Amino acid sequence: IISYEEVLRVYFRFAFFKMRLFPAKPRKQKKKKSKKKKTQKTPVPTEKKSDEYKRDDGVVSKLWAMREILLHTINKFLGKLHFKLIKLNIVVAGDNAASTALLYGATTQGVAYLIEILDTISNVDISKRSEISVRSDFILQKSSFEGKIVLYISVVHIIYVGLHFLKKLIKSKIKMEE
Repeated sequence: IISYEEVLRVYFRFAFFKMRLFPAKPRKQKKKKSKKKKTQKTPVPTEKKSDEYKRDDGVVSKLWAMREILLHTINKFLGKLHFKLIKLNIVVAGDNAASTALLYGATTQGVAYLIEILDTISNVDISKRSEISVRSDFILQKSSFEGKIVLYISVVHIIYVGLHFLKKLIKSKIKMEE
């Protein structure tokens, strides 16, 4: 669950379990005991072999292959991820009434087009119970935004993406060994 009300909050919820991800809970810091400093011996410089400075092309190719696998897996994961828009409240304000009215009209049209585009090309669920409002306020000086979006994915899809990642990883290891 992602919500924004003055502060961005991100929660993870599974069944009845709810855990706050961002902002993290402040942790109590333990007091460290002061230790006596030991005198450090200066290490004797040794000559380094020239082999250590050579670049290993095998490592670079492995990193490149891992990057490709991760990008493919992330794309699969994002394809299975669903968004549910619960609340979107925008209050448009400005210095004078004319600029506020122009900004309100542009914001209203922008939100309408954005909702239609998201509804047709992605996995965004905008139900009739979703609270979407754009209001103008000629008294305030600052505009405000408040929203709540829920991200969800099926456990089966998580397993599918994980197995797909392992399959790609094994294929790349076999290809590297050849």
